[in-house]
Amino acid sequence: MAKEKDPKLNLKVIGVGFPRTGTYSLKNALQKLGYKCYHFEDVFTRPSHAEIWTDYITKKAGTGELPPFLDLLAEYDAVVDFPCALYHRELRELCPDAAVLLTKRDTKLWVRSMMNLLATGDKLRKYRWILKYFQSEQLDQFITISDYIHEKAFGKMSRDELVSAYDIHNAMLAADPRVTVMEPEDGWTKICTMLELDIPDSPYPHLNSKAGVLKKHIAKILVKSILLWIVLPIFGIAAAFYTLRM
Repeated sequence: MAKEKDPKLNLKVIGVGFPRTGTYSLKNALQKLGYKCYHFEDVFTRPSHAEIWTDYITKKAGTGELPPFLDLLAEYDAVVDFPCALYHRELRELCPDAAVLLTKRDTKLWVRSMMNLLATGDKLRKYRWILKYFQSEQLDQFITISDYIHEKAFGKMSRDELVSAYDIHNAMLAADPRVTVMEPEDGWTKICTMLELDIPDSPYPHLNSKAGVLKKHIAKILVKSILLWIVLPIFGIAAAFYTLRM
């Protein structure tokens, strides 16, 4: 039996494409069109979202229970990218009237890009103990969330598994007449036709997301950690020393 549409979850666009297929560009395009769009970036820029996803992954994933979408998506009317794209079937069932958009690109180019992204995660994982020392809880959560969604999508994440998962996913969804397929060169045309909107005067945003988002996020947290553990204590010691000399 199909689940009843939840009145609090009002998604109008569901992006079902894998990461590294222009999902960050799509997020920005949807926002220019007036939508509020949830993307992997929002997991770490919205207060408590990383904690909500981590709690779900460590305690409830694999039990048949869905992520708490009402807590995560009540304010949004569009979703793209992982982790939500992993649950596109469930989200489409909850919001059957939503437009569905599959972003895709050449398999060889996608695999190369995805392998680079996974390699960045591997480097970060090696220094997990240092991040914990600096109390970088969000980066620790990033590793937990990334490991879960990538393993769920790609298994052991070998090149062959990536290619197989990507091609099967795209072929299955492209065969669905309710899904609009979009490639990078399509620009505004496909998305505006699907949503029955006028094409904006500004160029379609072509942005490179995850590597940049990750680096920016790491830098922000490390700066905060350095201030907390190094700069502030030195300043405190200097102030105390100055006070004692007076």
